[in-house]
Amino acid sequence: GIMLTYASYLKKESDLTGAGLVVGFANSSFEVLAGIGVFSALGFIAVANGQDVSEVAKGGIGLAFFAFPTIINQAPLGQLLGVLFFGSLVFAGLTSFISVLEVIIAAVQDKLRLRRAHATFLVGLPMMVASTLLFGTAAGLPMLDTMDNFVNMFGIVAVAFFSLLSIIVTGRLKELGEHLNETSSFKVGAIWKACIVVTTGVLAFMLYKEATKVLANGYEGYPEWFVNTFGWGMAIGLVIISFLLSRLPWKNLTQTQGEK
Repeated sequence: GIMLTYASYLKKESDLTGAGLVVGFANSSFEVLAGIGVFSALGFIAVANGQDVSEVAKGGIGLAFFAFPTIINQAPLGQLLGVLFFGSLVFAGLTSFISVLEVIIAAVQDKLRLRRAHATFLVGLPMMVASTLLFGTAAGLPMLDTMDNFVNMFGIVAVAFFSLLSIIVTGRLKELGEHLNETSSFKVGAIWKACIVVTTGVLAFMLYKEATKVLANGYEGYPEWFVNTFGWGMAIGLVIISFLLSRLPWKNLTQTQGEK
């Protein structure tokens, strides 16, 4: 959704593959460098405490709010590093929130033919109330953890898998490659097509393994009703809501449709 929304703002002659390579390599390079530093520090803490690395902290919330503060507290200029780290975390969260919210606002704005301010208010106010009521309680952290995991694994990964699968099954892969090569500096070919096929298979395997694991063992020891409500329930609910919204008649042309 985010990629489709922001792609609609691009010019027709935009260098798609060049921009994609820059974003992909920049993001991956930062993650590799951050991973080296983080796991080196986690390894040091594990050895100092006589624990396994897996016992020091888990990924996600535990890593950001438990492991990192411990690392920063033991580092020189810890207070300054703490301010910089959590300031960066707030900025990253805010910009990510805006990028996600933009998808819903743009869809509502186009679908219902609303002004930008009205669409923002219509989307933002219910989300603000719901997030305050849900995440402001004692169950807020487990709830956030469950929703985050199911959105990332069964939302983003599942959408990526079915998007790739639909392109392959409908035979549009060649057409898509030709479109990319028309305006892009980096030309795609057989290697790109092979990566698409391999990635689709890998995503299918990941979805199957994670789904069977959660169905058999639950998630993080949370009660079954909790996982079914805020995990599976939310994932299925988003699909149903998306389908219902897609059935609403369009009242305004999108930017891309208006250009055609």
